[in-house]
Amino acid sequence: MFKFKNLTGKAEKEEPKFNPDEFKISHEEFLEKRRTATRAYVFDLRSAEDYELSHLPGSYSLPIEHFENSIYQMPYEGDILLYGSSNGETTQASELLYENGFDSFAFIESYEELLQALANSRFTITDAALEQIKKRLQDSSLKGFRITAGAVSAKIATFSVDFVQESEDTAQDTIINVGEVDVYLNQESLLYLEDTVVDYDADAEQGLTIKNPEREVAPLSGSVREAMEQLLEEQINPMVASHGGFIQLIDIEDDRVYLEFGGGCKGCGMVNVTLKQGVEVLVKEHIPGIQEILDVTDHANGTNPYYQPGK
Repeated sequence: MFKFKNLTGKAEKEEPKFNPDEFKISHEEFLEKRRTATRAYVFDLRSAEDYELSHLPGSYSLPIEHFENSIYQMPYEGDILLYGSSNGETTQASELLYENGFDSFAFIESYEELLQALANSRFTITDAALEQIKKRLQDSSLKGFRITAGAVSAKIATFSVDFVQESEDTAQDTIINVGEVDVYLNQESLLYLEDTVVDYDADAEQGLTIKNPEREVAPLSGSVREAMEQLLEEQINPMVASHGGFIQLIDIEDDRVYLEFGGGCKGCGMVNVTLKQGVEVLVKEHIPGIQEILDVTDHANGTNPYYQPGK
């Protein structure tokens, strides 16, 4: 929630100074807020390179050096959640939010520690599935059970299951013991583990299925135009806030959506990447029937792009 400043000129009681302890939360509380908030916006304050290597699904890349310039694009409604790399980025960004009137935000410091919290997050293997797994592990050449997640988007992953041979574990694996069974996960799979349920299904591969309701796309309400405007407000514009930019809907005709980029996105040399890998994926994921996303921005007149256009 955004707390508007007093513009009347009248004296008011001096605001207390920023106290980071009031906004720093545990990793478990962070995951709980991310899961249960009506609107949660998660920002990764590490470098763009670190974000590219690994990040919390659904988070937006906003390197700390660009945070202050993006304040005006921050969502005024909903919970803002911040994480960084233990270098003080989240405390710095939280103080900027506080000084600019935001009061519904929280932060943690370490992404690496957050990964460890994910290993302890809500993850279930049903009794029937455990029985099936233990039967297979009676084979002495097997040492555990592996879950592999393949990211489809920030919201969706596909899951596969397999059994781990003696020589198939790696130093990068996280191992979780559930019901006396060792479950192996690589880092990407760990990121999608929360709320995952492994169940028995005689007709499925390995006799097991993996379900994760949190990774299902929530339907948007209203007409196609209303759904598109909701998607822009709740997901797309917070994503491009890291560029100091915004996107607005110009028109929808048949199966085509026409968008205009503004702010730091206007004249941006990376706009095609944002459009194709970010916006288009989200739109097609949430609004069935949309076949094409078209950019109608006059990028030649862009004056302050986050990325300089390529030569």
